[in-house]
Amino acid sequence: MVFHWTRLRGKPLRQVVVALALIAAGAATSHAQRTVVSPSVAPSAAPSAGALRAAVERGLTSAPLGFEALQSPSQTGVRVLDLRVEQLGPATRITIDLSQKTLTYDPTGDVEAVVDAVIASTAPLTSGAVEYRFLVEGLPLDEFLPRAGPSQPARTLADPGAHRVVISAGHGVYWNEGFGDWRLQRPRLWGIVEDLVNWDITNYLAAQLAGSPFQAVLVRQPDRDDRPGVSGRPAWQEAALYFMKTAAVPPDVWNIGVDDYARDINTRPFYANWVDAVAVISIHNNGGEATGTETWFDATNGHEAASQRLAEIVNRRVVSAIRAEYNPEWVDRGLRSCNGCKGENRLASRPAIILEIAFMDRRTPDNEALQDERFKQIVARAIRDALHEWAGAAAAPRSRTD
Repeated sequence: MVFHWTRLRGKPLRQVVVALALIAAGAATSHAQRTVVSPSVAPSAAPSAGALRAAVERGLTSAPLGFEALQSPSQTGVRVLDLRVEQLGPATRITIDLSQKTLTYDPTGDVEAVVDAVIASTAPLTSGAVEYRFLVEGLPLDEFLPRAGPSQPARTLADPGAHRVVISAGHGVYWNEGFGDWRLQRPRLWGIVEDLVNWDITNYLAAQLAGSPFQAVLVRQPDRDDRPGVSGRPAWQEAALYFMKTAAVPPDVWNIGVDDYARDINTRPFYANWVDAVAVISIHNNGGEATGTETWFDATNGHEAASQRLAEIVNRRVVSAIRAEYNPEWVDRGLRSCNGCKGENRLASRPAIILEIAFMDRRTPDNEALQDERFKQIVARAIRDALHEWAGAAAAPRSRTD
């Protein structure tokens, strides 16, 4: 059964504003960084710093998707000041120092477009466990980003009702202020688009969790029908922001951000905080023309240990299921972490992961797999089983699609 919660569980959320004057002051902040270890991925040789830097600099010469109305980041002064690579056992740490213009490239003040472009540019060169550490003029990126507002402490798996899990289908139709129209957040590639593929997998997973110890809480319209939403397109295709507006959720969950793109990203983790979920799993598919599955967690959201454990179990289960039931050569890209680079993880005041199942822009085998309903169902069942393992719950009940 899918639950949609409409009662306020915590205090109102607030944004944290960090002054750019930190750069001028030259404040030095250090964070203990967790080493990402994924037992299912064999150690691999670290990519060279020179090759990675060249790839990032090329990536900055094009405007990110959805920002084509702007100049490219490099044209506005975004520069790679330094890039270092360290091998930490089975994990690779990539430290990327960017110029201050990174903070102002997006007129809204969001840095995720630039950071996502940087990560995508490095995808073909990275494999296995990777820890990204982003700096701006030598200072940790997370110091400049908003954090989750006040909320109740995250539940533990021993608490009553602790198995409420937010399952977030990434992206969806949104109002793009730069172009003045409604559009999907990702491009259509070989007949499919990530926004809708994510919705499919999320709803397969919700069905798999019916009758289990988990309550699946969805962030986008769960009913696939032709009922139009505010955009005029079917409501199920729209971003989480618009579903929240119709679901009696208070504005301090969905109305944080300077435009609908930013508000949509923020809505997902803030909703997980509001419903007091034990965890949030965000379903995505990747870009960067690499291949395989990777799973992200945040190294600075206060729940990094529990997030890393959830990420490891989900990644291992998903890759193992794909290899056993679909493609024995499927690539395991392992765990990825960063210091605040992905808002869906950073803003969750509880364990949170982003599962990047496959690469939309890699036709074979990734995109072709995402066109197969059987593949989507295999992934959904694997996530269900991973949740049971993570919670120490009894084995997942078999469903009619098993």
